[in-house]
Amino acid sequence: MGKYPNNIRLYKVALTQRSDIIYNKNKKPRTNERLEYLGDAVVGSIVAEYLFTQFPNKQEGFLTKMRAKIVSRKSLNSLSQQSGLMKLLTQHQSRNKQAKGAAGNIFEAIHGAMLLDFGYKTTKEIFIKRFLKFVDIDKLIEEEVDYKSKILEWGQKHKSKLIFECYEESVITNSHNRFKAILFDGNTILGKGYGASKKEAEQAASKQVMYSGKIDINIITD
Repeated sequence: MGKYPNNIRLYKVALTQRSDIIYNKNKKPRTNERLEYLGDAVVGSIVAEYLFTQFPNKQEGFLTKMRAKIVSRKSLNSLSQQSGLMKLLTQHQSRNKQAKGAAGNIFEAIHGAMLLDFGYKTTKEIFIKRFLKFVDIDKLIEEEVDYKSKILEWGQKHKSKLIFECYEESVITNSHNRFKAILFDGNTILGKGYGASKKEAEQAASKQVMYSGKIDINIITD
């Protein structure tokens, strides 16, 4: 993490799952569940603040969707693995396999420990510097765009006669691109796209047109 812990005990608890209980000096069981709860709140807060600052012109709906994607269990599992955080468990070989399955829980618990150890400001700096770099925000934004809907809205606004024609390829060179879609504006071809389904092909054709510069349309939605 780039910073040595002040209270190493917190991090030992953060790495302790329910299946591997440890006991405090009063013989009471301790696991990472309470730290996980705290970490969930602090990570959500950091991401919310980061998105609010990075996207000053975006509305609440966009910010909420992006935060949900970044703090999803799938995303936190990936962050925990990519950042090397799970290497902290190499000394616990007996529970390493199970811990990998709960990587997101460990991730949150570690941030709960950091909050108690260093405070919010330092925890935020560590998260942004050490972990957020593994999040492809541009890709997440792209996943939020329904290209076909956007381009059809543009067509209605500009009274264009947009039509999709979709075909199943007679010669399949790529098993993932069985269908071809052509987007027409009247008799003029605006773009083409390929996909594993008609829906994917139409989305690909719409995306190709939107990024081609042929029409004036805002690619990123609120």
